[in-house]
Amino acid sequence: MTRKRRTTDGYYHSEYGSARRERPTGGVARALLVVADSLMMALTILAALGLIAGMLAKVVDPRSTAIFTLAGLFFQVVYYLNIVAALWWVVRWRKWFLVSGAMLLLGGSNIALFYRPDFASKASAVERTRDDIVLVSYNVANFLSPDQKTNRYEDIVEWLNGQGASIVALQEAQFSDSQTLTQLRNDLSRINYSIFVNAIPEQKDSSTGAGYALLSTWPIVRHGVADSDESNVNAIWADVKMGRDTLRIFNVHLQSTGITDEERHETLSVRIIDDQAAGEKLSLVAAKMGDNYRHRASEAESVAAAVEASPHPVILCGDFNDTPVSYTYRTMRGRRLDDAYLSCGRGVEHTFRGLFDLFRIDYIFPEGDHFDIKEYASYDLEFSDHKPLVCRVLLIEEE
Repeated sequence: MTRKRRTTDGYYHSEYGSARRERPTGGVARALLVVADSLMMALTILAALGLIAGMLAKVVDPRSTAIFTLAGLFFQVVYYLNIVAALWWVVRWRKWFLVSGAMLLLGGSNIALFYRPDFASKASAVERTRDDIVLVSYNVANFLSPDQKTNRYEDIVEWLNGQGASIVALQEAQFSDSQTLTQLRNDLSRINYSIFVNAIPEQKDSSTGAGYALLSTWPIVRHGVADSDESNVNAIWADVKMGRDTLRIFNVHLQSTGITDEERHETLSVRIIDDQAAGEKLSLVAAKMGDNYRHRASEAESVAAAVEASPHPVILCGDFNDTPVSYTYRTMRGRRLDDAYLSCGRGVEHTFRGLFDLFRIDYIFPEGDHFDIKEYASYDLEFSDHKPLVCRVLLIEEE
């Protein structure tokens, strides 16, 4: 009688005799994986919806709804959450990866507004000439340090002199009888001409107070206000005469978020979770931000209209108080202007020194048809809560 061979005998033993994948037998470990997968599914869905909402922030007018604008504010964070979700599903080898992967592809063009690959060889190949225009844009925060305790005027002047700037555009520049615009112009070795416009509409012609300073090595032949409301001058322009050519420089400082340091601290603090009034506080902060987004949208449209009406080549710069994934950025840049950072910037960029270094809200936009953008850089100085921007451009001669 022939004995039937069992699959557990000899060669057919172990995994060679089984086509099924061995599953974990640990009940606790398996339960934890199920819980983790469920949480990651929820995160994947929320991150995907957040990314879509953030992308819509560029096209949806915040005066109709500010929800998308708030999503655009934290676009980078939401994009990173999608990366985390994608990596999880790759490790788990689940089809949910397709959701996160699709979001990463859709959002890739917008994340490029914050990050540019660092190619050192390209940066070192820039040829500098005497015809280059070096423009500095800097929110100097009234020449006070971020803690509002130290006057950094002399530090800022020393740094500006080291840049060899042809044009300097300052926002929140504070002048008084003892610290004047004339003094600033004289302290800058290359500068011969300057204007100051007070940010308060009824005091815009005053020589003291806080507002916009624009200084140039070339004559400033005309200047005016590009946008103003009842409470604030939001943008100025100045025509700079360069030999036979005239440039129009726009210096802007749009509506801020309006969030105080105390509100910012409370909102970002973990204690907000245990605060019984947390919902009310967050609601008030969100409402205030929404109102200011709506104001900023109107300001951006006014400045964009002034740019379009310019008879001269334009460089627009300043503090927009909004990220690149926003209605403000899209409106201000339009089709006429280029973003200097996108042309020549390198690495991850932020210009506001605070809130985890997430926000790029200061810009230099030369007009693409008239300027060759050669260099762009920002500097993490301690003189202000903003970083100064430096851009080197060359005016393209018309044939």
